[in-house]
Amino acid sequence: MQLNRIHISEDSRNKLSMLKGRTGLLPNVLSRIGLMLSLAEPNEPELGADATDGSEFNRFTLMGEWDPLIVALLEERGAVNEIGESNEVLVKYFRAHLNRGVRILYGRVKGLEDLANLLP
Repeated sequence: MQLNRIHISEDSRNKLSMLKGRTGLLPNVLSRIGLMLSLAEPNEPELGADATDGSEFNRFTLMGEWDPLIVALLEERGAVNEIGESNEVLVKYFRAHLNRGVRILYGRVKGLEDLANLLP
């Protein structure tokens, strides 16, 4: 997946800011957790449904050392659900999962202790 920067929605940016206040965790860490929550959901997010008017993340800041794993998970999930293999579609798919993941995380986490409840 060719991507250097990822834009999230304004709503996601606001939710990440509130989650940072609740947990003390940085937005990139919270985004990674949210992304994994979204990938664990059985249904697909709507592609292109989220705006890109919020914050911008550098790819390495967002995914860190987990970049190859996250890209592989996205590509595998996308292949299973036949979303297409073009870079443009994968970027939209990534953004959709990222924004949905932030919404999921925001709904489930009121404080740092709630993160422990997300573990299986």
